[in-house]
Amino acid sequence: MRGSSLFYSVFLILIFVVACSTPDADSRTITITPDRASFDPVAAALDRRCGTLDCHGSRYRNLRMWGQDGMRLGLGDIPGGAQTTTAEIDSMYSAITQLEPEIMSEVVADHGQNPERLTLIRKARGTEKHAGGAILIPGDVRDRCLLSWLEGKTDGPACSQALLLP
Repeated sequence: MRGSSLFYSVFLILIFVVACSTPDADSRTITITPDRASFDPVAAALDRRCGTLDCHGSRYRNLRMWGQDGMRLGLGDIPGGAQTTTAEIDSMYSAITQLEPEIMSEVVADHGQNPERLTLIRKARGTEKHAGGAILIPGDVRDRCLLSWLEGKTDGPACSQALLLP
């Protein structure tokens, strides 16, 4: 009986060691994300159009956005109140870049080429079912704002103009 207990103990330890080992460096995927430093104007445009409480500014959405026009991170912050905080922009950045991290990485590595690989773009353009309908028209200021960020050169004026649209 003691021998079988020892065998099972060693067996379990080996399973845990193998299960908890880290992958080889060659098998790990390195993801590339768009620049966080240039995301603020993109976040503002997305918050205004997509981050409202009846859209992605709701905890009931897969893609959640935080900001002035929707969900707030701070307990005392209310929608429509104080400006969007850095923490809320950071949270929105993470939500967007981690939605499809491998595909996002490919699009960014390709300098924004074929952005339709991203569900974010397909839904926003209305080429995939989206409850909010098409909110980006290829080439409009909203589209240029988001795509320029994916390309690595955020178009600040397009993002500012996107804030003026209803």
